[in-house]
Amino acid sequence: MSNNLNKLIAEARLAYINAEVAFQSANINDVETLQPKVEEAQELVEKLEARQLKDGIVITAADVAKMKELREQINDAATLQQGLTKLISILVTFV
Repeated sequence: MSNNLNKLIAEARLAYINAEVAFQSANINDVETLQPKVEEAQELVEKLEARQLKDGIVITAADVAKMKELREQINDAATLQQGLTKLISILVTFV
């Protein structure tokens, strides 16, 4: 298993956790909109974790850097919806 894959999964987990924390403090209007994205992000992180057991997935250092950058963006609750959308779009490419 590649070291980059482990790093990507760790960054994806942290990105999801940051999104979940921001989601928990969102106002009621945002919660309704964001809940499906938070659930989809959780599901994709879980699929990525399950996929780490399979061969053939190639993760580059650039992929890891992109996920780390995204995680940092999610730290800002103002970009939560955009961050979730990016997280989902990145994770979909790996699962």
